[in-house]
Amino acid sequence: MRTFLKKNDKYLFYIKEKQIFVGKNKPLFVYNKKHANSLIKNVVITQDKNEYSLVNLTFFSCALDENDKKQMVNILLDYLKNDLILYRYFEDEKLRILINNKLNLYVEEFSKKFRIKLYLVNNLSLNTKKLNDVCFKEYLLNLNVFLLSCIYKLTCLTKSVILSYFFIVRRFNYNKLFELTNIENNFQQKIWGYVDEQKKIDVQSVKILKNISIFFKNIN
Repeated sequence: MRTFLKKNDKYLFYIKEKQIFVGKNKPLFVYNKKHANSLIKNVVITQDKNEYSLVNLTFFSCALDENDKKQMVNILLDYLKNDLILYRYFEDEKLRILINNKLNLYVEEFSKKFRIKLYLVNNLSLNTKKLNDVCFKEYLLNLNVFLLSCIYKLTCLTKSVILSYFFIVRRFNYNKLFELTNIENNFQQKIWGYVDEQKKIDVQSVKILKNISIFFKNIN
């Protein structure tokens, strides 16, 4: 029988009277009862191949140590230097205007929030300018392991840490996140058509985003 008990600010999990750990000295835990109830309904101590399931994202988060968290933060800061939504090198003027209209407000708001000057990429060379990312780094380091895992997984999928940030502060849902990170693809599909292979990729991407969204709803 699986159960959970609240100790201090965490809910800990047990099978009968034996505590569940995700690694050596790393207990399975969550911060709220909703997450605990959802986990207890879904957790099965067997291999679950879906890395984006509620169970596996929770296990992934609980297994993080300080070095893991620092490494994830550094990866996210690297993504920021060439964030997908900073890219503006398009020959089609209509596409460039569309992207400016859809994304510039997020770039500007993010820049203001974290006091960081972001540079739009207007040519094929990578953006090598040094960013003053101190405030954003501090923000990331102060996230709990679940929120850090959420923004990390979203960024690895979407290639945009900026839009992933706006997702976790509840500015839009996962469908809107998919739309905003696929503006160019959607634009090109209207011109050249929507091939079956791309449909399969998009369906899988939306499915993953939905799973991460379920995880996000449970950790808040």
